[in-house]
Amino acid sequence: MKNYGVLKAKAIDYQRDSDDDPHSELLVSVGGVKYRIAINVRSSRGPVAQRLVEYLIVHDLKHPVLDRARELPNGWSNLADGVADGAAIDYIRGNLFRGQDMKPIPHLAPGPNNDLFEFVEDLAQRAIADPGAVVYAFGEKWGPESGKPDQYFHFEPGNGVHLIHMNQGGAGESNGTFHDGGLIFDFSGSGGAVGLFIKFQNQVWHTDDQTADPIGDAPSVPEVPIPDTGSVDPWPVVAPDSPYHLARIVAAMVNPPGADPGQEFVTLLNSSGHTLDLAGWKILDQQDKAEAIAGKIEPGRALTVMLSGKGAQLSNKGGTITLLDQRGLKVDGVAYTRDAARTEGQPIVFGG
Repeated sequence: MKNYGVLKAKAIDYQRDSDDDPHSELLVSVGGVKYRIAINVRSSRGPVAQRLVEYLIVHDLKHPVLDRARELPNGWSNLADGVADGAAIDYIRGNLFRGQDMKPIPHLAPGPNNDLFEFVEDLAQRAIADPGAVVYAFGEKWGPESGKPDQYFHFEPGNGVHLIHMNQGGAGESNGTFHDGGLIFDFSGSGGAVGLFIKFQNQVWHTDDQTADPIGDAPSVPEVPIPDTGSVDPWPVVAPDSPYHLARIVAAMVNPPGADPGQEFVTLLNSSGHTLDLAGWKILDQQDKAEAIAGKIEPGRALTVMLSGKGAQLSNKGGTITLLDQRGLKVDGVAYTRDAARTEGQPIVFGG
């Protein structure tokens, strides 16, 4: 990726691009400068009718990434260091959502409310109609292309943002941590923010913390053979044997009464069908400081883990909490905002 960042602008027009490489095309403007946001809606694998991608739309999105993006100036902002910049997206480490919440979807299908073109267009038209709506486009910027009008909206010079999708976990691809794409539509005056996140089926959910390449011996979903004719059944987005299915972070005391160190805790739920032995497991905070944990949890039971204050620490300014198994593979992750941590002595409960 030549550059990575976020464009903060106003949506003004939308088109469906129905050529051999279809995208949803969103025209935005900021300070009199126009940009085209090219949003992938289809994979490149198999017959046209079966080229599904995986997607998730998160309504009423609340996350430190959005809080930080709101502080950025209008226009393009480079996000070279994802952790330090605060606004960079990472589908795995940022805990914006759980991977198993994504679903395969075609870009175009007969009938209403069943394809990605429709869902993207609904969000785009809503943002265009709302004078106070702000669009945040995370990805790679191109342009300005002097003397070259835009292919779809014909403004000049051509400018835009693409790679509006997961940008890690693909074999032999240009991967990077905190370089994932996405769209956030911020309807701050009328319904909060909505996040759109897109992933390709060949991208995996367990990636190396340095290279963002697939971890070779980690569970992954085999690529689904795409038939020449007929339909393809939706695949499991997360491998059935992935540790993602073992446990969930359901609550945390982020802002305990009095001094925080040694009083913070995280509550874990065993969502599997067998007893979990937590020996060698860890809890990470947003700065990747680790707290070694131990204990056993019966199926359907919960365990509250006290944090010592010497490892993971939960900032009252917003942050992430990530659970790793004994192999260092992610089991679960959540995020919370400054507002959620504001009330002293009240735990944050994580749904979903």
